[in-house]
Amino acid sequence: MRLSLFLRTNMEPILQEWEDFARSIQPAHRAMDVAELRDHAKEMLEEIADELAASEHDEDGQVIQSMPGMMRRARAAEIHAETRLTSGFNIEQLVSEYRALRASVLRLWSNRKKTATWFEVEDMARFNEAIDQSLAESVGRYSLMVNRSQDIFLGILGHDLRTPLQSLTMGAAYLMSLDSPDSNLIQLGARMYRSTSRMGHILNNLLDFTMSRVGGGLPLKIKQADLADISEQIADEFRFSHPNRTIKTDVRGQVEGIWDTARLGQVYQNLIANALQYGSENGTVYVLTTEVDEHVRIVVHNDGEPIPDAMKDSLFDPLFRHAKRETEEASRKNLGLGLYIVREIVLAHGGTIDVTSSKRLGTNFTVLIPKRHPLQDGAQAA
Repeated sequence: MRLSLFLRTNMEPILQEWEDFARSIQPAHRAMDVAELRDHAKEMLEEIADELAASEHDEDGQVIQSMPGMMRRARAAEIHAETRLTSGFNIEQLVSEYRALRASVLRLWSNRKKTATWFEVEDMARFNEAIDQSLAESVGRYSLMVNRSQDIFLGILGHDLRTPLQSLTMGAAYLMSLDSPDSNLIQLGARMYRSTSRMGHILNNLLDFTMSRVGGGLPLKIKQADLADISEQIADEFRFSHPNRTIKTDVRGQVEGIWDTARLGQVYQNLIANALQYGSENGTVYVLTTEVDEHVRIVVHNDGEPIPDAMKDSLFDPLFRHAKRETEEASRKNLGLGLYIVREIVLAHGGTIDVTSSKRLGTNFTVLIPKRHPLQDGAQAA
């Protein structure tokens, strides 16, 4: 008996062992019935049997029959992963089900009354391949569903925190503007404003990170923009929130173009914030915006410890943190999304971004973007 036929004729004992194992690992808060425990096991076994039968050969190497099963099996394995996720199974429990299924089938298959042996190795090898494929599809769908749920949660969290943060920012600005003889009160307002400003940057990056993962990219609303105005506006905001730091801007040539104004503001914002965070506290942050033929180059420079060469390749990866490991530096770490968002915005505008860093020349982040974005009708691009 070929393994494909064995699976069909021994379906019930195989499913019973699947059910017993699933009951032993079900979440403690659940009391699942037979249908829930077995879930899509029957469909997966039928589809695996179909796939095994699709290219079975006789002793002369001739195909016995051909039955398509791959597409149906893929759906069953993926749906099984979704239902297990909603039932509270973790990824380890999902994987263990396939391990138990493999062991159960191979044990029952090896204990059968044998009438021929020439095809056993081939059938077992192809069964293992089919189980591995089903497992890969289940794990892939499970991971996709988990990541999607996390992204939705992060998006909701970032959106809901904006309103109370805005109120705190307004209160901090009010304290800073008081005509009061109490300097401590004004200093408190300044510290609060810096903190809320930084929190706002982190939330914006978090929302953009979530959008880039869920929506397939950052949306753009392009229109005529002047980077001279944008760069100076963003620099002024940082001068206000960091009165003890020096930020100098320089604009050379015509730096007008068709871009998403708000997004390019984020480029300046994240690069300047990065320079202030990791640059020398006594050094100057330089922001240079220059016309280069039909492009505009943005360079943000800071002095301080150079970026190690080993870190440069991962610098723009999401959640990467470029910070010293000393304990006193821990408070300066953040989610590490700023440079990732910068890269996504630059790429969405058809541009490039690069970084150079050395002890002698400092650290320079260089952005080069064309003056005219391919989407020039002013419509929103998803």
